[in-house]
Amino acid sequence: MRSALSAGFVTTFTVFLFLTCTCPVQAALNSITDYQETESTTTLPAWFAPPGNHHRLYLDVYNVTDYYDFETSSAAGFPDGTFLSDTLRPTFTLLWDERFRIQLGVIALKGYGESKGFGKVDPWIQLLWQPKKPLSVIFGNLDTPHYFLPALFYPLNYVRDSPKETGMQVKYDRRNWFDDLYFNYREQDTVDHNEKFDLGFVHHNAWKILRFNYQSHWVHEGGELHSHAVHTMNDVAMAAGAGLHYDLTDNWALGWKYAYLHSHYRVDASDPALLAHHNGDGTINEIYARWKRIKLIAQSWHGHGYQHQGGDQLFTVDRMHLFSVRWDVLLSRDFSLLAEATGYFVGTNDEGIDKVMKSAIHVQAAWQFSIPIIEWTTPSASPQGQPIPERWDEGI
Repeated sequence: MRSALSAGFVTTFTVFLFLTCTCPVQAALNSITDYQETESTTTLPAWFAPPGNHHRLYLDVYNVTDYYDFETSSAAGFPDGTFLSDTLRPTFTLLWDERFRIQLGVIALKGYGESKGFGKVDPWIQLLWQPKKPLSVIFGNLDTPHYFLPALFYPLNYVRDSPKETGMQVKYDRRNWFDDLYFNYREQDTVDHNEKFDLGFVHHNAWKILRFNYQSHWVHEGGELHSHAVHTMNDVAMAAGAGLHYDLTDNWALGWKYAYLHSHYRVDASDPALLAHHNGDGTINEIYARWKRIKLIAQSWHGHGYQHQGGDQLFTVDRMHLFSVRWDVLLSRDFSLLAEATGYFVGTNDEGIDKVMKSAIHVQAAWQFSIPIIEWTTPSASPQGQPIPERWDEGI
């Protein structure tokens, strides 16, 4: 890989680890070939201890139904038309003590109107390690969505492109503080295409009436195993902002948010015709009012050359006003239902995009249920009281 992490991502990762890893490691971890020596001589914190012998097995079924309707200008490259889909995820979930969770199953996306039942079916494999609440480390399939601003990453991508992400993820989630750092590996470097991955980070925190957030999303293409016309492509977008939130009563709340966005796009290639280098930026001002579960939102976008793949393409225009209403009809862990309508009013622009109002409607229903199957504790001896013999395959 020819390109290295930018200084912004290095700083973000360093600060994240400092905030979340409050327990220092007491000894260095050796390679896996030093297992016997490490096991017998190394003293580690309690949250690094291996799992115990308590197990619980469940059948979990998750489903999300999404309905999108866009009345935009498809000629300008914006999504237009109707999308209706179900994302179904049945898994067997093993809870191993109180710190490890293993999920094995499938994730399937059904787009209504397609010629076949489920257009995309993939295995779901996830290991979640919670060394210390509220910190979680995830390997395999990632928890989504990541709660980006739509200008950085649009939720429609999970319906239109792929419902899953795979790689590694670290989450820190407690009251008034949220961090989500993840690495999503999309494609290997092959003869047909470059290596491709995403690196993302989302942070939100609150202190009294103040709100702060920082977000970054980096898409990289590269690899040196095979020769390609494009050597590397880096598409980076970042956002930083602050705001105010004030609860007038138990039912009424008012708020204001501000965010500054910056985008960077660069392509390195042997062919000068493929070279590209482009920077852009923009600002979003937002005011909102909430009554119970109904939220009214007004936003004003001012941009200059901003662009980012995976983001809402309407934010590539220089001037735009947005008005939204959102209703969380039901909200719980097992069932939630929301409806949101947004009107886009595009200002004068040089892209030839008309100034007629463009609209987007999103309705989502999400539900899940869990069936306990079995709970057991691994015995330390056989029923006759004799020690369990060592496994013949140890060390293989």
